[in-house]
Amino acid sequence: MQERDPETNMLLFGHAHLLVEHGIHIMENLNLEELAAAGHHEFCFVAVPLKLRGATGSPIRPIALVDA
Repeated sequence: MQERDPETNMLLFGHAHLLVEHGIHIMENLNLEELAAAGHHEFCFVAVPLKLRGATGSPIRPIALVDA
């Protein structure tokens, strides 16, 4: 049996704890090596998630806005 959050009774409650309660976004597997190799060490990062009602996670489309 998996552990559940005592307040919400959710399984895998880490996402809700980090995102909902503390505003911490979890992002994994961002490939930033090409940006660094092109000399872009500062950029505006935009994450475009899917709008999923009631979800605590979503795939994102990461976008890096760089100076020309």
